[in-house]
Amino acid sequence: MPSSNETSATPKKLSWVVRHRNGSLYTFVAVLIAACVCGGVTAGVHYYGAQATTAFADADARLDEAKGGSQRALLFPEATSFEKLTAPAIDGLNSAYKTNAGDYVFDVSATGYHGDVELMIGIASDGTVAGIQVVAEDETDGIGTNALTEDFFGTFAGLAATGTLTVDEAGSGETHVDGVSGATFTSNAVIADLNIAFEAYAALGGN
Repeated sequence: MPSSNETSATPKKLSWVVRHRNGSLYTFVAVLIAACVCGGVTAGVHYYGAQATTAFADADARLDEAKGGSQRALLFPEATSFEKLTAPAIDGLNSAYKTNAGDYVFDVSATGYHGDVELMIGIASDGTVAGIQVVAEDETDGIGTNALTEDFFGTFAGLAATGTLTVDEAGSGETHVDGVSGATFTSNAVIADLNIAFEAYAALGGN
């Protein structure tokens, strides 16, 4: 009789992985699998990352549009719709809208003291300035911001949106306006923004 510590005469069949784990083929297959897994993870990260970035960008655009819509409504509270127009190629003109009543709203930017002064300028259907809203600015508080007040903006209300505004002596086709003392750069930015809006208004068939 065989002793109790004897093994079976038929050797145990080893798996392919165990038999080849020290071979070059095994190493190649393992590296290939690892590379595929890593590649898949990287591709997934890039794909879903791009999707998330696009989603955030779209959300930001919708938020900006919503903010702009609120400001347009402040300029023309009785308007029931604002149609986005194809904006003329004018430096400083960001966008142009037209209300159902034929009023225009222009988002414009001009250089102030600390950067761009972005305004939303409304021009009524009769061709006069209806109002001005500040969109973005970084002017000095108590100095430059003195030219971004309702008092200063009010001096342009009812002004015909034609020609060019200037703080200098008016020439042909120009209209003299006063700036705010001590806020020259910001005053000039506001006036430049108005001139951009006037130019856009004319390009879109205004006065």
